[in-house]
Amino acid sequence: MITINTRAGNAEKQRNDAVVLPLFTGRKLTPSGEKMQQATENWLTKYLRRFDNDGDFGKIQTIYTADNDVIMPERIILLGVGDEKKLTLNTLRQLAAIVARALNTGGARDISLALSELPIKGTTIGDRSRAIAEGVWLGLYTFDKYKTKTEKNQRALRQITLLIESRSQLDEVNQAIEIARATANGVCFARDLANEPGNICTPAYLGDQAAALANDKLQIEVMDQAAIKQLGLTALLAVNQGSAHEARFIVLRYQGGNDGDAPIALVGKGLTFDSGGVSIKPAGKMEEMKFDMCGSAAVLGIFKAVTELKLTCNLLGVIPSTENMAGAGAYKPGDIITAYNGTTIEVQNTDAEGRLILADALSYAAKQKPSLIIDFATLTGACVVALGCHASGLLGNNAKLIKSLHACGDATHDRVWPLPMHEEYQEQIKSDIADIKNVGGREAGTITAACFLSRFVDELPWAHLDIAGTAWNMKGSNISAKGGTGAGVRLVLDYLQRSCSDHS
Repeated sequence: MITINTRAGNAEKQRNDAVVLPLFTGRKLTPSGEKMQQATENWLTKYLRRFDNDGDFGKIQTIYTADNDVIMPERIILLGVGDEKKLTLNTLRQLAAIVARALNTGGARDISLALSELPIKGTTIGDRSRAIAEGVWLGLYTFDKYKTKTEKNQRALRQITLLIESRSQLDEVNQAIEIARATANGVCFARDLANEPGNICTPAYLGDQAAALANDKLQIEVMDQAAIKQLGLTALLAVNQGSAHEARFIVLRYQGGNDGDAPIALVGKGLTFDSGGVSIKPAGKMEEMKFDMCGSAAVLGIFKAVTELKLTCNLLGVIPSTENMAGAGAYKPGDIITAYNGTTIEVQNTDAEGRLILADALSYAAKQKPSLIIDFATLTGACVVALGCHASGLLGNNAKLIKSLHACGDATHDRVWPLPMHEEYQEQIKSDIADIKNVGGREAGTITAACFLSRFVDELPWAHLDIAGTAWNMKGSNISAKGGTGAGVRLVLDYLQRSCSDHS
């Protein structure tokens, strides 16, 4: 990670490679730009009149300052920010990512950003600074560890300074940057895990990565195949039958709150590769099924960030991990398996395996008596059809929890959209020969999958995040390279921070 620090001061007095000045639509400068104009006797005007940058969102113009003795930075970067009435924390996050990526290859190693002054209604200087820092770190993320030939950037960004108006704001801004750092570390850790190929990121590898997070407040238990059998996680073992790699069951316990406080449970689907099993998937894009463990990656990313932030709450993490393959011993359509809580399940489609391993994980989590459960899973293609890649599906049994997560999604732009769970949907998963079946037909596939999961949470407050459409993006975006996105990390981390503050 590059260094981000803070300084109170004027843009024209910064002694570094470049200073970034925002430019609104219509070539309107912000206060920092206007001060630059005054200090240089309208030196910028001749550049603004050339129409090279009209302030359109994300457009960048570099001006070299060698012919002006007053300006100390070597370059002025005019960054188009669009209509000031449409600015949000997420557009600010995107702008920071855009300019960081552009300057990372442009020769400027030490730059100042005058972005925190942008007027965003209802936000503090801390809110804006956090969004900028997140944008920089998330925007610069890359995953190229398996490329044998990469061009080393000799002039990559080394340091970014956030310019603020007053020294009295330093403490608030520095605290916001530390939160952004931990958040970005969690997201990037989740992205790294998601982007690993399936021959590397096996269940054992996922267990090793989890174990490496352990510290004095975070205990990690990684159960091997023998321990899983002894515990009786039979649904997880059934899905694992066709794989040459043994399953793992990962339990994380973070003790940041009071000893007697019930933990918040986070459960993540850890399918390190999903072929569909006997109900095999089409060959097209099957390579993307390495991303079927993004639920587990989100859980591990959150725990990493929580330990860095030292949040004052107790957390329980549960990750069932396996491959779903079509080996000689693979489970089959028509099989009946018994989950950890005793519920019998008729298997009608082996490609609906995520809900089976989550059945064991949710049952195990519920048995630990948490205050609530949130699960993360790349669960249904139906959710991709319904919501695309712009929002995760949100379902559950507790209106207050659903409302809170929805609000946190809007605040972080790690967005969710609630779907109903009317009792009538439960009819679709009734089985003639077992308690339930693992698919509910073509209609309302995301909802019936959640109905299936609801049978394993013991009526505890519970929310289900279907991140099938948001967990990876092969087109990339302003704040995410192609591949894993870390969906769910910023959302639930924000929820945990609010929960901790409410109970502190």
